[in-house]
Amino acid sequence: MISRDDVIWAYRMLLGREPESEAVLAHYATEVPSLQALRELFINSPEFQTSAAMALAPRPLRPVFIGPAMQVELLAPPDKLALLFAKVSAQWHHLGETEPHWSVLTNESYFQQNFHMNREAFYASGETELKLFDATLARAGIDANTLARCVELGCGVGRATGPLARRFAQVVALDISAAHLQVAQDHVQAEALANVVCQHVAAVDELAGLPLYDLMYSRIVLQHNPPPVIARLLQDLLARLRPGGVAYFQLPTYKAGYRFTLDAYLQQQNETHMEMHYFPQPALFALLQQSGCKVLEFREDDAIGLSVTAVSNTVLVQKVAG
Repeated sequence: MISRDDVIWAYRMLLGREPESEAVLAHYATEVPSLQALRELFINSPEFQTSAAMALAPRPLRPVFIGPAMQVELLAPPDKLALLFAKVSAQWHHLGETEPHWSVLTNESYFQQNFHMNREAFYASGETELKLFDATLARAGIDANTLARCVELGCGVGRATGPLARRFAQVVALDISAAHLQVAQDHVQAEALANVVCQHVAAVDELAGLPLYDLMYSRIVLQHNPPPVIARLLQDLLARLRPGGVAYFQLPTYKAGYRFTLDAYLQQQNETHMEMHYFPQPALFALLQQSGCKVLEFREDDAIGLSVTAVSNTVLVQKVAG
């Protein structure tokens, strides 16, 4: 039999609210044989499934604060670009070794000490996210059956990798962190997904050597890279996209007061904490045009939370030039 506190914990962590009454607490505490059984009951409930879908669904956004243009350096010479990439690599290796799941979805439910109780919810969120992706392709008239080879930039611990592998013939799961990648590898093996190749990205120029592919997928990843690294990653990935192929990615494009100066950033010391960066919309549109891509859908999202001072966008583009 489980305790009253166990039931309260399950309500708060899985349903995001307090129990309806003491009678409900007593019912679950006496009728449900174990905490595992209660978790499965809640995870499979219509309330949980609805709340998970709502958490990832597009929401009405408040008006954005009208602020000045950001001051952002977008170009870096090869030696400094390598230093930028090394800083990001150090941060994410540390996060992968300490809190791999929390670093993907920053909710206390996914701290290492809590993750065993929330594993199902964590990986279920990947499938919910992919249903939004399915709908985006459908709105654009893209037949997913024509997309065989998928590259996932920033696969993390494989949260979206499994759903991608169940949709496409091959998935190349890329990540900067070997620690995260090992967790992802273990997950896809446990799921018996033989069509996934996990690949560690050890240097910023490695993506230029990827074989051609049909789909690029990336969400809550690019934002953790400095703007010159974002530019290089997108340029190289879009260069390897086949004509007719599509790229679906999310990227923050504005924050009031954000600025990025290359030399000042390189002087900062940070090898442990997650960073947030922003890539100006005009620069993004110019990069897409230069890469021979047309925009099929461009919408605001809440991937970085709702804010009146910041904007994040989800983008679907199609390669039209070789």
